[in-house]
Amino acid sequence: MIHAIALELKKLRISKGISQENLSFSSGLNRNYIGIIEKGETNISMAVFFNICKGLNENPATILEKFDLQYMEQNYSLEAKSPKS
Repeated sequence: MIHAIALELKKLRISKGISQENLSFSSGLNRNYIGIIEKGETNISMAVFFNICKGLNENPATILEKFDLQYMEQNYSLEAKSPKS
C-alpha cells in the first residue's frame, strides 16, 4: 500500500506542475525525503502524509478514499486475508 500511496502523491504533484523542490518548501520536508517517499522506499507517518497533502493543497481523505480494499485487490494483486479464528 505504501507504493500505491507514494505513486498517487507523485502523480498529484506532477499533475499540478509542482517540483519536488517546491513541494519540499510548501510541506516543510527535505527534497531528498520527498523523492524517497515518492519511490515508496520508506514508510511515512500520518503527520508527514498530512504535510505533503498540505503542500499539494489536497484533502488527505480524498487521497486515501481511493485505496479501499477492493481497489487495492484489483489494481495491486492483493489477496484479502480473513483474520485467524
